[in-house]
Amino acid sequence: MLCNKRRIVEPSGGTVLWPSEMTVGLCNKRRKVMPSSIVAALPDEIMTDVFLRLPIKSILRFRAVCRSCDALLSSDEFCTLHMAATEVAPTPPKLMFISPTTKFDSTAVYSCSLLGLEDDLLFTLDNACGNFVDVAPAPCRGLTLLYDAVAPAYYVCNAATRAVTRLPPCQDVPCATAGLGFDTRTKEYKVVRLRHGNQEQHLFCEVYTLGSDHGDHWRPVAGGVPFRFSKFAYSAIENAVHYKMQPLFLDGFLHWVINHSFFAEVPRAGVLSFSLTSETFSWVRSPPFFVSSQVHLVELDSHLCMVRDLRSNLPAGGLLEIWKLKDYNSGDWSLNHRIDLAEHMSRDFLEPRVVKVIGSFGNNKSSKRIIIATSKHKVFAYDPMSKTSETIHSTMAIQSSDQVEPSDIRFSLLTQSLVPVYKTKEEIALSFPLAKVTREILLRLPAESAHEFKLVCKQWLRLITSESFPHAYFLHRNMDRRLKIMLVGKGSGQTGFSFVPLNKWLQKATDQDTLFDIKVVCSKPCHGLNLVSIEKKDYLYNPCTGFRRIYHNQWPVYHKRWKLPADCFQPDNNPFAFGSKNVGLGFNPLIQEHVIVELSFQLKDYNSRQYYLTCLLWSCNYQGFQHLPPPPLPVNDMPPAYLEGMLYWMSEPRLGESNKRSIISFNIATRIFDVLPCPSRVETWNSNNIDHAFVVELEGVLCAVLADPIVDEMDIWKWELGQWDRKYTIYLKYWPDYSLRTNIVVPLAIDPTDRRVLLSTGRKLGLYDPLKRTTENYFTLDQEPLFTPKKRASCLGVLQEFRIAECTHNGNSSSQWKPSLDRYESCQTSGASHGDNLSHSNDQTKEELNRMSRMPLVPMLYEESLQHYPARSKFRYLR
Repeated sequence: MLCNKRRIVEPSGGTVLWPSEMTVGLCNKRRKVMPSSIVAALPDEIMTDVFLRLPIKSILRFRAVCRSCDALLSSDEFCTLHMAATEVAPTPPKLMFISPTTKFDSTAVYSCSLLGLEDDLLFTLDNACGNFVDVAPAPCRGLTLLYDAVAPAYYVCNAATRAVTRLPPCQDVPCATAGLGFDTRTKEYKVVRLRHGNQEQHLFCEVYTLGSDHGDHWRPVAGGVPFRFSKFAYSAIENAVHYKMQPLFLDGFLHWVINHSFFAEVPRAGVLSFSLTSETFSWVRSPPFFVSSQVHLVELDSHLCMVRDLRSNLPAGGLLEIWKLKDYNSGDWSLNHRIDLAEHMSRDFLEPRVVKVIGSFGNNKSSKRIIIATSKHKVFAYDPMSKTSETIHSTMAIQSSDQVEPSDIRFSLLTQSLVPVYKTKEEIALSFPLAKVTREILLRLPAESAHEFKLVCKQWLRLITSESFPHAYFLHRNMDRRLKIMLVGKGSGQTGFSFVPLNKWLQKATDQDTLFDIKVVCSKPCHGLNLVSIEKKDYLYNPCTGFRRIYHNQWPVYHKRWKLPADCFQPDNNPFAFGSKNVGLGFNPLIQEHVIVELSFQLKDYNSRQYYLTCLLWSCNYQGFQHLPPPPLPVNDMPPAYLEGMLYWMSEPRLGESNKRSIISFNIATRIFDVLPCPSRVETWNSNNIDHAFVVELEGVLCAVLADPIVDEMDIWKWELGQWDRKYTIYLKYWPDYSLRTNIVVPLAIDPTDRRVLLSTGRKLGLYDPLKRTTENYFTLDQEPLFTPKKRASCLGVLQEFRIAECTHNGNSSSQWKPSLDRYESCQTSGASHGDNLSHSNDQTKEELNRMSRMPLVPMLYEESLQHYPARSKFRYLR
């Protein structure tokens, strides 16, 4: 046909096909739509036969042609016919592979062809930790069950149509196992979950039915778990949790392996079964061997098979034995295959922690291949006839210092199916236009307002507390990376601390005196939370919403003084550190959880260079702590820097065997300390040196800082591309308020708008301009300009929301600021952050203000977020 002719389809012996309202393409002409009055359609039987021959991707596109096509191609009858046609003429085999994204805060799902083609990204599960997402090795009629052990949460997906839904929340317990099956009587898909119970009922079995009219909830099974099956159910749960043995669906039953290792006397049963139709339990007799953790179930040629991993017998010999169940009633098993791994790519089979048979492909006996997957992300095809194997797929997973070999395979078979994934009622409600508009409005509100709006209605509560909203809110409110400064004050009663943004503090003042009588050290923000520490306690805060959690130090505080030149700033007065405690706030990217690492000196003797250092790690979600081996070198007093799952400290050259400085790193995910080299200028140290070195994070890069009080200069090196490069030299000689001889000065951040460096002495904040070598704009907590409040408002150029106040320096060495009455506003936030008004008393002298025991306010950088942890601890068994 010529390009300027209409395209028509003339099936043999049939009528010309004009799909209803189909757009006709014309060359160099505008598209025209054929009127429905002249459209003639083929009989439904022929149209159905044509559609059944199309790939799923094309069928999904045809659903958008018209309503009649969508109704036909979405009907249960067509899905059933398509599934039957696929079984008769199977498509080339494919696998589904899951992998964490680069930041480990979501999971990517890929389709993997066994024919050597490239992987295809299907979809991404946001807020699902990829390293701890388990996938069922075999789908159930096209649907696959995924489990996020961190949340915890269950997902059901159809990899062929790229549809996925998250199931409603279930009872949060550390030990549970679930499987997806199909009820042939009701034609419904069910997720069956076995879990530990309580003192009244030790075991629970609950079911969630996809697309049910009974609502989004898990219902208990009538009759529960009978007593005669309780020990088998315990074994199935423990085996699934500890060894990742997921149940297998076959012939209307879910099957769990019964691990004999959990029994004092070996039982006759080897498999626990659950009927999806009658919702009752039964068991299958064990094969003629001891069923251990090295056994898993698989479906081969529509038969239930048990695979026995005998690799532990190497080097004498390593085998995979495949036993087939011949009859359910008699429980007879037969040895179907014995695969000698030592003869087939032994290294690829022996190194992985896990090797599993996940299925087979091939139409006849001669072309039949057994699919073997490993935890090293490789897939092999074994030919039982020739007893040879070949690599059919190898996937490169995300490589990172946080990445470890998973304790299970990440592959599942992919079946071409049109089975719908039923959305929950909550997902449907949140997809309405009104819900989307509400979400966009909430993203633009301050964190305190968004937090309080949870009380408006149940719909808003579900939206704000959903898994995705807090993450989206954090990204939206902090995308510009503006400097946001919070002032921390003394709270009233037992509320701990009160918080006020700096811009609000500048606009309003009160007269009440609420000075600190203890030292307070604040961390930089870490994924929306800050750590506020005193000598014997650490407070985890979200200063925007008032969320608070208290951690008591586990070790007694040890005090030890050391001598430095009289004209040098004494470390005892360091506003950023405590004498014996060094604590840091970090984030575990693998399980998306904050941690607190506490290093405590039980002995610190600078004369003998002896020290005794302990290490404690708090899990903020679990609220438990763990003793860890101490770092290989002692750390100095300055707090650590957090960066991408790592904490960094500067070593203390006055203690231990080494008199050179090094940087100590701690991998939060693997909980391993390591040592990094310092810049050569920082590394050098001797007993006559009075310079001060520490590490900071600036613009997402690790930086080493060397402060020399003799020349009043501070050098900053950045660690980029595996080497140190000096980026800044800060000259403070003409700025006595920031003199390194009388202050510890810390660079907190780089202003993204004008590249100025935000400096802090604990009491003063200043912006240093590296080009002009001047601190043009600064703000002092214990001083006030010589202006009336009205004139001050015209002089101070308050930057946009949460920016620090600006006041130009006159260029002289003497400051135009004077000791005066500081007046602080009332800090009122929700939850734990309600506080009293903050002020100085009128008769306060400058000498008293400079004493650390009387700090009025403490400046702190923060991020707007809704991050919090539930009051009830969550225990996770993660492998």
